[in-house]
Amino acid sequence: MTAPISLGPIDSGILVAYVALLASIGWWAARNARNSTEDYFLASRSIPWMVTTASFLATTISALTFVGTPAEGYGADYRYLFSNLGDIAAAFFVALYFLPAYQKAGVTSIYEVIARRFGSPVRTACSGYFLISRTLGSTVRIVAIAKVLEVVSGGSIPYPRCVFIVVGVVLCYTTLGGGRAIAWTDLMQFTLLIGGALAALVFIVHSVPGGIGGIIEAGRHAVRPDGTLYNKFNFLELLKPENLGLFLLLAVWGFFQSAAAYGADQDMVQRLLACNDRKRAGWSLMISGLVGIPIASLFLTIGVGLYAYARVHPELIAGMTDNDHVFPRFILTVLPEGLRGLLLAAVASAAMGSSDSALASLATAFTLDFYKPFWGKGATEEQCVRVSKLSYVGFGVLFMIFALAVRNLDHLLWLGFRIVAFTYGPLLGVFAVANLTRWRVDPYAMLTMMFGTTLITFGAAMMAWGMVEPGVTTGFWYALHNTYWRFYIIAGALLVPLGAWLAREEATPTAGELREA
Repeated sequence: MTAPISLGPIDSGILVAYVALLASIGWWAARNARNSTEDYFLASRSIPWMVTTASFLATTISALTFVGTPAEGYGADYRYLFSNLGDIAAAFFVALYFLPAYQKAGVTSIYEVIARRFGSPVRTACSGYFLISRTLGSTVRIVAIAKVLEVVSGGSIPYPRCVFIVVGVVLCYTTLGGGRAIAWTDLMQFTLLIGGALAALVFIVHSVPGGIGGIIEAGRHAVRPDGTLYNKFNFLELLKPENLGLFLLLAVWGFFQSAAAYGADQDMVQRLLACNDRKRAGWSLMISGLVGIPIASLFLTIGVGLYAYARVHPELIAGMTDNDHVFPRFILTVLPEGLRGLLLAAVASAAMGSSDSALASLATAFTLDFYKPFWGKGATEEQCVRVSKLSYVGFGVLFMIFALAVRNLDHLLWLGFRIVAFTYGPLLGVFAVANLTRWRVDPYAMLTMMFGTTLITFGAAMMAWGMVEPGVTTGFWYALHNTYWRFYIIAGALLVPLGAWLAREEATPTAGELREA
């Protein structure tokens, strides 16, 4: 473990200013709030579209991106970038076919749309899938940022305390100001994230002998842990006939993964529903999809730059057992005062920009899809807002408990995707049927298809995990566990509509055509 960090006055000033600004935005948002669920969750749909875009991007750039993507560039190559091709297609698909349906229906929770098509049981199941997926997925994000804080503090702040600090700070301004506070803090956090990443990359370029040329040279002659050579910049490697299948899988998986995240996950859609311009909310989503590639490239390039830097300065990685630590170590041990404070604020922003929206969406789904239909029938708006604030705290506590239980997780970037693979697929399938077809399907048939595909894919994953022997890196089960787990979400997204088509009855209006109050 590295020595505890000693922050200089400039670093401390930057961090204090960051926290003070968060608190100020939360206080301002609370003063301008009206005591209704739509205002608390969606800021009365008053957020400017450029702020919506920044908020959406801040939600997608989590601690997994800030920590896991440089680790991917450091330890592997740019193949993660190919999944962004599908991401762009998904952003346009959802903006054109899903988002208008939610806007036209005037919903706060997108699972209200499911209730109108297939009834309350399917709505409850979909919202429950989301609660499970987002809680577990956000736990991985909390683990990522707590690891960063632990490394940056040199161990002087223990991991459990790091978890409490992250969740506690987020709870303060989100519970106080709701969706309005989240949107405007996300704008600030997005600016810090990109500004900090660019500053770090410029510093790395100037620290590696030969600058950009030195980084390219190191990346072209990279060495794997087993001693084999490879080229990090060989972008066309996946287009060779023997790798074409993997390239297509990454692109198709990227589409289904992002379509589920952008169109069936309350966490992402809630940012768009808060926009004051319906048409431009779609622009926000499409812009976010297009910007995803340069953002991912930026963080992957930081990882490659760190690989080149470590070849000249091996002390950076001495004793390091987890690639997720390489960027935090660099921030701690190499960056000068001022720039270090900026990057620490950016790291905090990476955690908070994704965690705050997760808490908001979980509170929204719980309040509107569980409390109101089951325990709060006839509850006033004021009572629902109070329950929402309590649910913020409740989910924050769950984040803490789960993060403490799984602190030894590694390879966080891909783990975050694996966790949601079993629920995102069926969720996307249900929303595709609701938004794109007029089929009338029995609610219990839909539930059977949802749960059935989840059991099938989860069972296959557990079988693959159990059949892989230690040290074996070939064979069907290893390939399924290591690479082809991406089929789980694809299978879920396709099997549910297929089953719905087989079980369909007479046609009914699509979700976007319904305007019930």
